[in-house]
Amino acid sequence: MTAANEYTPITRAQTIELEAEATPEEAERVREEVKAFIQGRGAPNFSFLITLRKDGRPHCRPVSTFVEGWTVGTISQDLHLKNRHIRANPVVGYLWVEQCPPPGVRPKSVWMQGICQIIDDPAEIADFYRRREAATGRGDPHAHEEWGRLLLRTTPQLVRAEGFLGRLKPALYRTFDR
Repeated sequence: MTAANEYTPITRAQTIELEAEATPEEAERVREEVKAFIQGRGAPNFSFLITLRKDGRPHCRPVSTFVEGWTVGTISQDLHLKNRHIRANPVVGYLWVEQCPPPGVRPKSVWMQGICQIIDDPAEIADFYRRREAATGRGDPHAHEEWGRLLLRTTPQLVRAEGFLGRLKPALYRTFDR
């Protein structure tokens, strides 16, 4: 028997057998915990935005997110490369990874695939900052800086959450009305 913090290698066949998607009932049990995690109300996490270059190669950037329901908002400078990628292909990915899992425990992570809309309307962006500040205390940390702001608003299509139901038991979500 191995200690809880020791890694025990398993074969590819064992991994495939073990990595069965959670049942809808199991996934539903942790839905609110998963949502709280990406909303920043759970364990501290890092978030990354993945876009696709014209030739299909991925581009990944650390970003801050503000999640309302399941919709993700990220502020971007108008000059950033990721905005060109999104204009060419609005399918994006977000990845949230737990910052400091307990020793020997794999970090919780959530992958979201969605459709991103670029908002450049100053009134909508100001409203986003107001909502974010009301919810988190963080307004526009760069209000004094002169650069064009864009709001990247992503509506999810698929969410895969790992570590919420034990090792190798991903919870998948395809509906986001609750």
